[in-house]
Amino acid sequence: MSSVLPSSDPLSQLFRCLVENLAALDPGALAQPLRVADVHERLVPYRTHRATIGVDTGEDYEMTVLRLLAGERGLVEVYPADVQEAFAREAAATNPETALFRQFPDASVLLAPEAVAAVLGTPMPALEPVTDLAPLQPPAESADQPGDAAGEDDEPVPFMLEEGAEAEAQPAARPREMAAGTPCPYCGGALPVGRTVLFCPHCGQNIGVVHCPACGTELDVGWQWCIACGQKMTGLG
Repeated sequence: MSSVLPSSDPLSQLFRCLVENLAALDPGALAQPLRVADVHERLVPYRTHRATIGVDTGEDYEMTVLRLLAGERGLVEVYPADVQEAFAREAAATNPETALFRQFPDASVLLAPEAVAAVLGTPMPALEPVTDLAPLQPPAESADQPGDAAGEDDEPVPFMLEEGAEAEAQPAARPREMAAGTPCPYCGGALPVGRTVLFCPHCGQNIGVVHCPACGTELDVGWQWCIACGQKMTGLG
């Protein structure tokens, strides 16, 4: 993979956040395939990274993720190859479906070694080409699942915990109750009153907030592991 990594545009900032967050969790994972869903749901979610990336709306964020997964600048490769080709066609369209990548949560993402080295300042071993992944089909659409929930029920890979490190009794993390009359922080739409609201019914953005019961770190709804201390979350399923 041949890559070009400018310093401050949203695409570069998205890739930098992805590499730095993954390196902080597990440097060895930089040379391993990621799931597409891991990129936007766990490692660089919109709610906590939009300012750093430099995007103003959820659609701008989705377009930046789509450009990354389309292979722009050679920062990543997505397998199967026909999935990345579909992303590239959509990214070049006049009116792209920016959330197309959410239909392929289990496609594999490989980071370009030279681009990772440019971010971290240290070399990374080259990856062997992936050739044994069959083409993926998009999952059946469900009207009950907002975009940010794609793949949320899948058991994630715990990047931080070593085998056997999980405590026998896990405290439960709970979502924050939205106050009556609170508008959606993304689109301003009125939220339902008297209910626990995790996703905006108007724009589909994830607006729930949970805190790690062990260290208090703010986490995204659906995360199964704390990104700061490695505590396993329970009570959100």
